[in-house]
Amino acid sequence: MKKVFRNGLILFLTLFLLCRAEPAVAAWQKLSGSEILLRAEEEISGDLWVTGGVVEIRGRIKGDLLIFAEELILKGTVDGDVLGLIGRATVSGKIAGNFRGLVVDNRIEGVVSGSLSTAGSQLALGDQSRVGSLLARYTIVQLLGEIAERADVNGNHVYVDGKLDSDLQVTARQIILGNNALVGGDLVYREGTTPVFKPGAKVGGECRPVATAASSAWLGLRGVWFVGSLFCGVVWLLLFRRRWHQILEIRVPWRRLIGLGVGSLTLLPVLSVLTGLTLFGLPLSIGLLLLFLVLLVFGELPAYLLVGRWFCGLIRRNKSIHPVLSLLAGGFVLAFLKLLPVVGVFFAIAGRIVGNGLFLIYLFWRGNTGQTTVSVGASGNSFG
Repeated sequence: MKKVFRNGLILFLTLFLLCRAEPAVAAWQKLSGSEILLRAEEEISGDLWVTGGVVEIRGRIKGDLLIFAEELILKGTVDGDVLGLIGRATVSGKIAGNFRGLVVDNRIEGVVSGSLSTAGSQLALGDQSRVGSLLARYTIVQLLGEIAERADVNGNHVYVDGKLDSDLQVTARQIILGNNALVGGDLVYREGTTPVFKPGAKVGGECRPVATAASSAWLGLRGVWFVGSLFCGVVWLLLFRRRWHQILEIRVPWRRLIGLGVGSLTLLPVLSVLTGLTLFGLPLSIGLLLLFLVLLVFGELPAYLLVGRWFCGLIRRNKSIHPVLSLLAGGFVLAFLKLLPVVGVFFAIAGRIVGNGLFLIYLFWRGNTGQTTVSVGASGNSFG
């Protein structure tokens, strides 16, 4: 249980960094504002946390960059990784590490030495770009540069007119390989899709389709489940709006909140089975099982509201936001975060842990909420 709790804490901290708008480690340096400029002659030693509107980096960051902004213009150098939630990004400089996050409109004209693992609406790798490896989930993808390792692309329309030294796996409705396209390894695509090869396009390995019917059906089921949960959340919020407001204002140590969330995922099913083995414990076993099923269905809804309040607060500062709008925005933001390559699973688990913890508090907490706010441990910092 100590290991489970520790792992749950690590997963939660990932979401916590997003929801707090301040670093959890004192070593992080912080910048915020509507317009942020790091000049060409300026350097920042260490990791940097940035929140703002338009962020332009012409200098050098000797560490990692964690960013939440409407627009990122990177003309300088980041020696570490870049992780963030960005509306539009233009990278003409160099990222020595990995570039991961949710980037709605992403254009790479420079160098990403590590992995480019992002999701959004549109991705374009310019003809001068160089990327280590690619893992992308976009509607429209244009690959004109050079990719040193494997590329895995999921989208509707994919156009390739650059150089890939390894395999290219594409799940898309339309795949076009231009005149200058060179795939050093295999070209793997979805069964039922016919790639279009322009004169001069070359594939060094095999061109082979793969069946994806099962994954498409699973994705559709997840979409229906997500829309249904949002609908239930809106109805629930409208019926018990005051109660939800009270829950988000409760003063609860983060350690207890995480413990409740992790315990609901691990202990409830075990206790349900153990109590069911005894005759007198059967009613309790049924109750625990029903509680576990309710958490599976509705457990993420409080996390939606929490993330939505944070997200809407970034867009409309000092303005009241209707709770229904916060719930819908939070649901879509968390859904996008869970789709992120590599780190998406961490956001999914962290959202479930936080949501389950708040849901259990919603069900069983009793007390005066008039003068309390949720806080982080003993630091006294307000939450939500």
